Amino acid sequence: MSTYTIQEQFNQYLDLLNKIHNLGHDIDASINEVEIKDIEAKRTTLKQRLQMVTKNLVLSLKEMDSKYPIHNYLGNQTTYLFVENNKLVFEYH
Repeated sequence: MSTYTIQEQFNQYLDLLNKIHNLGHDIDASINEVEIKDIEAKRTTLKQRLQMVTKNLVLSLKEMDSKYPIHNYLGNQTTYLFVENNKLVFEYH
């Protein structure tokens, strides 16, 4: 069980997804092979961290045994996080 709240875990999850995505763009924009290898190594490290954060988030949500609401004020909608077949699921309303 994580010592972070579900909201904090979800924020970490989103932050890591964003960093991984941005590093993918950096790889595409790079022309130096050494630079590409360095960026790929960073992305691999972040993907491993994302797996750990996701695992903890799934465990926390399973323990909660209900859907966790995340409200998106800009989109004026609520996303519910929950676990189905031991996988993180997003439901939009």
